[in-house]
Amino acid sequence: MAKFKDEVANNTHRFFINKLPELLAFAGCHEDVLLSGRDFSEPKVNSSKKNVAETVIFRVDSARIMLDSVKDALYSMDETYRKIIQLCYLSNLRNFEIAGRLGYSERTINNYKPIALKTFAVRFVAMQLSNGIDEKHVFDLTKTKEVA
Repeated sequence: MAKFKDEVANNTHRFFINKLPELLAFAGCHEDVLLSGRDFSEPKVNSSKKNVAETVIFRVDSARIMLDSVKDALYSMDETYRKIIQLCYLSNLRNFEIAGRLGYSERTINNYKPIALKTFAVRFVAMQLSNGIDEKHVFDLTKTKEVA
């Protein structure tokens, strides 16, 4: 696991590694939808029991709204930072492969990655709120542990 000096970068890294795959699975999507122009509207759920179906639809819909927030945050970022996150976490490339694709040195990618993650964290909070996610359900990747 990558360990960054910055706690916000670590929080965001863990989000992409642990939580994003869960959200994609709930929404019935693959990482590719975050790279495409596809919209996450209208969940497709069939069930004979109304309450179960409503619960599943709510969860699927919530996951899709969260994925919209991820996508909106990514596309509001500087192109270089966005590509670093996409290539690292959605295409699962290593830093030297990202460097080759973007025409930077591996050291530059190592320096840019925590900046990209911190930038994403701030924009992700804003996009969740603008997409209608209630404040108490927002994934705030910018929260850090307070040291007394």
